[in-house]
This record gives sequence, C-alpha cells and structure tokens, in this order.
Amino acid sequence: MENNNEHNIKKGHFDAFVHAVGSEIEQAQIRLITAANAQMLFHYWKMGNYILYHQNLHGWGGKIIKKLAQAIRFNYPEKKGYSERNLTYMCQFARLYPLNVLRSFIETDSILSVPNIQNITNQNRNSSK
Repeated sequence: MENNNEHNIKKGHFDAFVHAVGSEIEQAQIRLITAANAQMLFHYWKMGNYILYHQNLHGWGGKIIKKLAQAIRFNYPEKKGYSERNLTYMCQFARLYPLNVLRSFIETDSILSVPNIQNITNQNRNSSK
C-alpha cells in the first residue's frame, strides 16, 4: 500500500529539494574541475623542476628540451601538450615558483576555500607583514 504523503508533496518543498540537489551537483563539479586544474598545474611544475634538476645535475643545455619533446612524441604519441615550447614553459614555471612559493599558494588557497570575512582579513594582514 502506497503512502498518501508521497502524493501530497508540496511543490515548494520539492522545488527547494531539487534546487539543493542541483546546487550540490554544481558545487561538486566545480570542486572536481578545481582539483583537476590544481593537479595539472602541479604536474607541469614537477615536469619543469625535473628537467631543471637534470640539466643542473648532468650539465645539460637547453637542447635537451627539444630532444625530450621528440622522445615523448615518439614514445608516447597519444600524450599531447609536451611540445618543446610547452616543456620550456614548464621549466620557466618551475624556475619562477620554487616549492616554498607553491606551498604558500596552497596554504592561502586552503584558507580562502571557505571564504569569510575573518579568513580574508587574516590573510591580508599576514601577507602585508
């Protein structure tokens, strides 16, 4: 036997429920995209850092980037985004943003991920010191 309450759902309550579910779906999608972008940026930084490390370790010059791009294209033809130009950008990114700077960005992002007046005020106060 069906419950009569199932047929008597107030439209306003159901609409609010659908809206809340939709909001959660949208927020989850934003969180997933943000996490994916953060991982992609960290991957690019690690690639650049790894290249710079080996250039310093082995005394390699800039031509290693061209050889690496060719090797990636040959060995991993399905992988896109590792052209000589992009690998050079990754190295520049790693050079400009050392690990301690990235940590600072990550800490700031985590503090501001739940924006409220107190978090923003504290962050501004700390960054001005």
